[in-house]
Amino acid sequence: MDSQNPSPSTPQPLYSAEAVRQLDRLVIGQQQIPAIVLMKRAGRAALDFLRSRWPEVDAIQVFCGGGNNGGDGYVMAGLAAQRQIPVTVFVGMPANKLKGEALEAYGFAEREGATLVTRLEELPAVGKNTVLVDALLGTGFSGELRAPMGAAIAHINRASAPVLAVDLPSGLNADSGFAVDAVNADATVTFIGRKAGLFLGRGPALAGEVIFEDLGAASEVYAQMPALLTRQTGDSLERLPARAADSYKNQFGHVMVVGGDHGFGGAALMAAEAAARAGSGLISLATRPEHVMASLTRRPEVMAHPVVSGQELEPLLETPDVIAVGPGLGRSPWSEQLLARAGRANAALVLDADALNILAGGRVLAGIRRDDWVLTPHIGEAARLLGVSNAEVTADPIAAAKLIQEKFSGVVVLKGAGTVIVHADGVDVINTGNPGMASGGMGDLLTGVIAALIGQGMALPAAARLGVWLHGEAGNRAAADGQRGLLATDLLPHIRALVD
Repeated sequence: MDSQNPSPSTPQPLYSAEAVRQLDRLVIGQQQIPAIVLMKRAGRAALDFLRSRWPEVDAIQVFCGGGNNGGDGYVMAGLAAQRQIPVTVFVGMPANKLKGEALEAYGFAEREGATLVTRLEELPAVGKNTVLVDALLGTGFSGELRAPMGAAIAHINRASAPVLAVDLPSGLNADSGFAVDAVNADATVTFIGRKAGLFLGRGPALAGEVIFEDLGAASEVYAQMPALLTRQTGDSLERLPARAADSYKNQFGHVMVVGGDHGFGGAALMAAEAAARAGSGLISLATRPEHVMASLTRRPEVMAHPVVSGQELEPLLETPDVIAVGPGLGRSPWSEQLLARAGRANAALVLDADALNILAGGRVLAGIRRDDWVLTPHIGEAARLLGVSNAEVTADPIAAAKLIQEKFSGVVVLKGAGTVIVHADGVDVINTGNPGMASGGMGDLLTGVIAALIGQGMALPAAARLGVWLHGEAGNRAAADGQRGLLATDLLPHIRALVD
């Protein structure tokens, strides 16, 4: 099987824009496939997908830029005209400035009878079965949009018609997924190598369904180019083994959740309950005394301990295999005491929420590095850990997650629509979940799930990967009846069903 179209059990390699350009050159040089042939294959693959996705199409509008991305669009336009589909092309760069294969493709579209226009106002009205094709900007885009590209992108996004992006949505950074003004596509057909930016940052929201076409590139070519990161799916992840008939609770880990300051008891309890539903053998909760009764009422299986100081927490830290610190922890002196004691315990750790914010402050656990902890920041917490702005983390989430891992060691889970997981052996991304999960308590569940998986014997990177997928997939199942109003606790029965 082709290394770039692997079986579902194989992670997908994702590449930087420069790596894809290198792959392109290797295919041309080593496989002796001319660049114009690759362009024709790309245009044909994109048009074939368009017609299968929107079989009722009766008109196509193609928006072409000046590079190879525009060339792919011109090929699509010429082929559509051959098939008697009315096609209009917005020419984003004058023909006298086109070069090489892009100029040849322009000539093909012109000869086949595609209507070529240079002003957006000259485009016909968008009909009921019109599909728009974005072939304006390719992987080389960075910085600010120049006229007329910005106007064309705005025009595409205003139109009430489905949009197919060629290679990647124009305006999206191919490496990081960063975007300010970009095409919002329903689907994207991408070529030669999957671009990392399609699965990071704004990529999942802008690209829609992503379809990959290798255009005939050989596996020997891919072997010469390392991936920037790998994309993991539910089928490619390591899972927990089946339990033996004579299993007992102590074999499946003791997780302790530390958190729940005044007014935040629910967060710690949700993390503990998530650990229970993800299969932990024993679950403890160290929290403010006023939250103990609620814990016993809500989930009597959780061993809830009232603690008023780090000193009271100390003896409780001797028995857990994994300690999850942060859900509802707050930033009080009590919070700092508990993190200081838990952070030096002889057990694996999962840190989230205010545990990360306190760690970022530099007063507690200053300078500590641990190979046996998992840090699970969102964008804001990552920015505080690095002392940078949220915008800097958003602009390059891979770089940010790597810097956090270099600073603190262990495993870093930078949460988002494309969650980045950095560990000593590499970088992974997992795309799952839905916008309905943008509600309080979701991160607390993830903390508990990852802790439970570590307690059941999974290595930290594997536990982080599987935990992120379980959490997101449970969110998808819970949102089957609608995303708005989705609550964190709605995920719990689905986590239980998925973890087996």
